[in-house]
Amino acid sequence: MKKTLFIPLMALVVSACGKIEDEYINRSTTYNINWTSAADSSSRSFTNVYFNTTKHHFNNDNFGSIGQYDYWPEAHGLDVLVDAYVRTKDDFYKQKIADFHQGVKAKNGGRFWNNYYDDMGWHGMAHLRALEATGDVRYEQSARELWTEILAGWNDFDGGGIPWNHENTTEGKAKGVPSNGPAAIIAARRWQKYGAAEVIRGENNLVWLGRIYNWIKEHRVVQQSGRVFEDINNKQGDWTYNAGTYMGAALEYYKITGNKVYLNDAMKTADWATSTLVNSSNKVLSDWAEQQDHDVNLFKGIFVRYLTQLILHKDLPESSRKRYVSFLKNSAQILWTKGTTKTPVVLFGFKWWEAPSSVGGLRAQLSGAMLMEAMATLKANGYVD
Repeated sequence: MKKTLFIPLMALVVSACGKIEDEYINRSTTYNINWTSAADSSSRSFTNVYFNTTKHHFNNDNFGSIGQYDYWPEAHGLDVLVDAYVRTKDDFYKQKIADFHQGVKAKNGGRFWNNYYDDMGWHGMAHLRALEATGDVRYEQSARELWTEILAGWNDFDGGGIPWNHENTTEGKAKGVPSNGPAAIIAARRWQKYGAAEVIRGENNLVWLGRIYNWIKEHRVVQQSGRVFEDINNKQGDWTYNAGTYMGAALEYYKITGNKVYLNDAMKTADWATSTLVNSSNKVLSDWAEQQDHDVNLFKGIFVRYLTQLILHKDLPESSRKRYVSFLKNSAQILWTKGTTKTPVVLFGFKWWEAPSSVGGLRAQLSGAMLMEAMATLKANGYVD
């Protein structure tokens, strides 16, 4: 059966914004894109089309389909809402952030607990960001509950680490960066927020940060190159989001300690990823196995988030900053001019150099929206025109 396109009334207004945005593009050898306008069009359209205003969670596509057992993409939807609210201070996004808490909890069976430690990690990070952005204390409680559950997964098999899911907690199985990268970032941010007052499983968050970060560095990073991997023998298991969370954790560790080892860790992986995890013909950020409505389509947006944070840090050498900005700008220009449709709503292709079909899966839209928000942030900080 042919689906009917699900476009809320407000989305039609946004589509006009997307169409107007084409006027900012000089279709010669030089692009002139208004990144603030692009982010406005992107995030407003994304929220209008994908946020379910009855159930208060995100739909799985632009036709209103619901992925009942999807949990981890919801966290990144919250991240986009927070990005847009922090940038614009628009109560439109603040209200969605407030609605999301109960909506996703209800969708997940009346709880935020999940069988997968990586899923809870994404939510733990996003909930803490929502708390910081809005002051909604419900997010403080849920972020702590999630963090307690995540740390319950740490075990000493094979040198430590947090496994993929609860079924692996009694064996040294299924441990990788997807579970441990977000956990390291949470530990760092919670240490910076709560200090020694928060103790879980007998240790404070700075101790947990050291344990988790060192496990990743020793077991999933090639020290010479900065390569972050899931399987050392399989380069198709080198994913952008793993590089992203390792970079993010390294940067947070540097903020706490001032030890340049961690800043250098982040830079080394950023250099490796921006030269390796790309499409060979256009140097656009890319993952192996990108396809319609697949988890892998969300990975790029996660990498962009943490590369952007690295760019914004005052201690980053200027030569590296310029290189990373140029890299993101190239990906964003190609996505916005070649990989995006702007009418009737803004939709992003899962390959950033190819326009999408009429169906836009949630994960691809999240990555695209994250990149547009990142570019608007870089513009606000004077790093792009």
